[in-house]
Amino acid sequence: MTEMIRGYRGRINADAITVDMRISGASVYDFSCFGVDAGDRLSDDRYMVFYNQTQSPNGEIKYTPSDGGAAFDVSLSGLPQSIAKLVFTASIDGDGTMGQISSHTLRISGGGEELAMILNGSDFHDERAIISVEIYRKDGWRVNAVASGFNGGLRELLKHYGGEEMTDNPAPAPKPVILTKGQKVSLEKKPSMSGEIIINLNWNRGNERKRLMSVFSKKEGAIDLDLGCLYEMKDGRKGSVQALGGNFGNLEAFPYIALDADDRTGDTAGGENLRVNGAEISRFKRILVYTFIYEGIANWQDADGTATVKCPGNPDIIVKMDDYNTSEGMCAIAMLENVNDNTFSVEKLVRFFSGHSEMDSAYNWGLRWVKGRK
Repeated sequence: MTEMIRGYRGRINADAITVDMRISGASVYDFSCFGVDAGDRLSDDRYMVFYNQTQSPNGEIKYTPSDGGAAFDVSLSGLPQSIAKLVFTASIDGDGTMGQISSHTLRISGGGEELAMILNGSDFHDERAIISVEIYRKDGWRVNAVASGFNGGLRELLKHYGGEEMTDNPAPAPKPVILTKGQKVSLEKKPSMSGEIIINLNWNRGNERKRLMSVFSKKEGAIDLDLGCLYEMKDGRKGSVQALGGNFGNLEAFPYIALDADDRTGDTAGGENLRVNGAEISRFKRILVYTFIYEGIANWQDADGTATVKCPGNPDIIVKMDDYNTSEGMCAIAMLENVNDNTFSVEKLVRFFSGHSEMDSAYNWGLRWVKGRK
């Protein structure tokens, strides 16, 4: 075990770590992890993990409460590049100050190593929170034992890192925009766009809303739909992301687009989603989103599909697959185009083709297609 004192800096030599935090005292204490960007801002509030939001979007950070403390299980390699630092804090919920605590312990364990820091009330005064340690990127991951008191509580910590407090009467979400065929709308690049842009497909069966990718069970002998996209970068590189051929992409490295999974049974609660790395959005020239029937007979009317583009800081863009008179098995749903690096347009296409090659030719992508399988 290595003991950390205030100001200690060292390397983290493990990818999977646990940060265990505890305080002994007469008050109630809250423990939080802020995932901040290079400017120390909480630009994506999904990376504030605490008692009311117990994990980050993809489970890279998970919060587990315990008697007198909390543990954070962290996969460092799973964090998006937009997260430059993890800040672990403790704050008082109720009366009291950090100068009145008996002790504050923090342990970082992983890869057979352990770092430990032990503080007590004499290390603080009238502060109501502690910024305990920071784990930050620098030739890998490193730790800084800050061990600094903070005058405010959790609310002020949230403001300090640029987050916004949820209120009992939050502002209503922006009204979704439903596109007509050929209509374009613009997505404005905002600081929150450093998170993920999510493209999701749903379908209707009676009054039951399900994910489009589980349109019909194979046991019913109907169709298996796949979600995918073509991409073109500004540097000229082109390609596709789809389950066919096992080309699921990569969110943190080229092509900065990833498909969650191939849900052929409908058992996956989250369905199928394409995710685009918002921090890398200026690299793209255009993205063509499509779906195709891997097995079965075209029945687009029964599928009654709806694509939704979710971009942080913008209203949801909804594209309904409402053109049914076709037996073709492939549908180009929407085109996303880079207008000026600060604006991305979304156009509703809903145009049907016999296969990848025909769709490629129609939109001048220039890829070479061969028969593939899953």
